[in-house]
Amino acid sequence: MHTDQLEYFIAIAESLSFTEASYSLMISQSSLSKQITKLEDELNVKLFSREKRQLQLTPAGHDFLVYAQNALKNYRTIKSELSRYSAEKSITIGSVDHLGKVGLTEPIASFMDQFPEDNLHINIQKGYAQQVVSWLLEGKTDICFTAKIEDREQHVSNLSVFDLTDYYCRDLVSDEYFAIVPSNHPLAGRSCIDWAELKEERLLILDKQNSVNSLIRNRFSYYHIVPHIAFECNQTDALLKMVEDGYGITFLSGLVATTTYDVRKIKMNQPLSRYTTMIVKNSQMQKKSLVSQFASYVEAFCIH
Repeated sequence: MHTDQLEYFIAIAESLSFTEASYSLMISQSSLSKQITKLEDELNVKLFSREKRQLQLTPAGHDFLVYAQNALKNYRTIKSELSRYSAEKSITIGSVDHLGKVGLTEPIASFMDQFPEDNLHINIQKGYAQQVVSWLLEGKTDICFTAKIEDREQHVSNLSVFDLTDYYCRDLVSDEYFAIVPSNHPLAGRSCIDWAELKEERLLILDKQNSVNSLIRNRFSYYHIVPHIAFECNQTDALLKMVEDGYGITFLSGLVATTTYDVRKIKMNQPLSRYTTMIVKNSQMQKKSLVSQFASYVEAFCIH
């Protein structure tokens, strides 16, 4: 039995979906299925059953979930505690893309320069905003840099679903979402527009794996508008190219939208706010660990 198998089992048990679990774990469904079969063979029990096409935990699966969660938690605690005896120091970061565009690559590189060659290893795992927060809460990473997106009109945030009581959260970079239009669009000359003015426009937006997708939809709903969303994807370059070619309008944060494409960035009235937010355990900050040194260094670099 391997810790990876425990992690795979827990992900499936919590989502009750091989598809969702394979996506969050970033492995294929076939590989995931093979590992669960190996685990069941080793334990000599069935952990999952299908009833009316719905994946369910068996009684044995319910019991094993508790054992698996405790075993994985203990393993990570042991690994973390013993890491201080290692000559090589390491930090695992969960991060959204665009670290360079929001100015975080410079403080990371500068922090690494303070250590002898090959004595510090920084591993960055990229994911979506809510995904990287989940990794931190699950103990998979030491710290995360995520996108906190706020709708101040409705007083909601994409991170509201998480209990971050025991975590140190710090907004490092502030930004907002702009409408990105073709350079020859009738709105291209405007300095600011209202959401209602986009009622009839063809919209191209980031897909539902991105937190901003639901917030954009909710904002239009708030104004009693049914938006014409014609295309969704997870690649900002694809959206920008489609806007440049005149296929529609998209929404991107100002820093991320910095581009060589022939498009125009227009400020929105009552925009969605975006913050690059650093999150780390309070316990890490209190015991002056390597992670706390790194967090404090990046915060001081960005804030001051």
